[in-house]
Amino acid sequence: MSRFVKLVAIGSMLLAFSNVPAGELTLEEAIDIAVSQSGRGGIIHGHLEVAEQQYFAEKIGFYLPELSINGRVPAYSVREDFDFAQGTDLKFLIRRADLDFDADITLQQNLITGGDLTLRANLVDNDWQYPLLRTIRDAEGNVLSYYLQTVEEDRRRGTFNFTFEQPLLKPSEPKFQLRNRRDELEIARMSRREEAAKLEKEVIGAYLGTLKSRLDVEKWAESMEKAELQAGIDSLKLRDGVVSEEQWLESVAARLDAELDLYEQERVAAETERELATLLDLPSIKDVELVVPENVADPDPVAQQQLLARWEDCVPLMKAKYHYDKEKRSADYVAGSHGLTGALRATYGLDRGQVADNREGSVSTQDLETDSWSVSLNFSYPIWDGGASGAVVKAARLSAEQARLEYQKTEKSVQAEIAALINQLNVSYRKLDVLKQKIAIEQTKLDIARSRLDDGQISELTYLDARVSFLEAKNKYLDELKTYYSTKVDLDSKYLD
Repeated sequence: MSRFVKLVAIGSMLLAFSNVPAGELTLEEAIDIAVSQSGRGGIIHGHLEVAEQQYFAEKIGFYLPELSINGRVPAYSVREDFDFAQGTDLKFLIRRADLDFDADITLQQNLITGGDLTLRANLVDNDWQYPLLRTIRDAEGNVLSYYLQTVEEDRRRGTFNFTFEQPLLKPSEPKFQLRNRRDELEIARMSRREEAAKLEKEVIGAYLGTLKSRLDVEKWAESMEKAELQAGIDSLKLRDGVVSEEQWLESVAARLDAELDLYEQERVAAETERELATLLDLPSIKDVELVVPENVADPDPVAQQQLLARWEDCVPLMKAKYHYDKEKRSADYVAGSHGLTGALRATYGLDRGQVADNREGSVSTQDLETDSWSVSLNFSYPIWDGGASGAVVKAARLSAEQARLEYQKTEKSVQAEIAALINQLNVSYRKLDVLKQKIAIEQTKLDIARSRLDDGQISELTYLDARVSFLEAKNKYLDELKTYYSTKVDLDSKYLD
């Protein structure tokens, strides 16, 4: 491996590990990393950037002409042939040498009417060398002999061409394309909000899922410790004849089951950690401390009512509306492009230049001035195409109808969805408050059990039961916390602001 390749590999590894958060990672930081810094988040933002660039380019092309400059490197060619000279039965060695150069500037402008205006200026420079058959005659006009005279011709010409084309009985394609790009940009904005919300929900699920799985590992470790303690007690009781051998074997089997459950929960915890690390584009989060969100925002009833009142501006409905407008416009355009159509075409061109030829030292020049123009009006009407045109129009109409039905379906359901999300968010907030109180109660019971255990008033088994109950209460809180944040993201994603 070369030194350069090694340096690149080492640099990539350092860059990857430099993105690993040190110490602890909050839920808000995890969401920000996923949405703003991860590869998937970059793709989500990239789709919107592409739509913006496409709309900008279409808009620029609609209002400003497209300019192109074309040129060719001077080309030199030589052709030799032994052939009959024109009008004689004699063969000569005919040699022709050409040096050609041309360049043009083209301006093409799409018109708001759907027409097209093209202006092209062309410059041509030709240096030709070719033979010219000459005849030697006597005083009476009889042909004595033939010979080839070399002619050097320098031809320089400049042309200007104007072309105007206007489709008739057909919708304007530039306006159609510009409006489609505008709708595609708005749809991309809505899709970006939805995709970002989807990513946020996945991060919330993986983050709280990792917290929960780590808590489950701790809970099952306590359960296994309790099972080991119970098996040891039953072993002593078996020795004293207090319990039967079957009861002791049941205790041993319970301990083994608890150990298997612990191994399974450790596997689940490692899997959820890998899922979160993948979402954040990090190699590992095994040594990163995750923080349980404590300050859950109290839902604002006034703000919620404002959201409910703005249901017509929500993302799903606006996205469906833009999609329906785009499909309907496409159907109208396809229908308008079939049937009787026409085209008006007008051209004008002028050619200015000079031709100079040198024949055995005699130089002559001639100016070139030509003008040309044309106007044509064409109509076309398909008589029979096997039903292909009708099928295309019908397919476009069906797509528009399907988009209309989707829009109406969204219009009927979106207000109820927003109201349901608001209600679920409020209920989840109240449940979190209750679960916090329950955790406080379980914490108090655990502290009391710890004190009694130290005083010898209760057994360690009873203390472990209190410990497991406390961990289960925290687990339920994490479950409800996931519901709260997921619902909040769903509600926020219904609006762009």
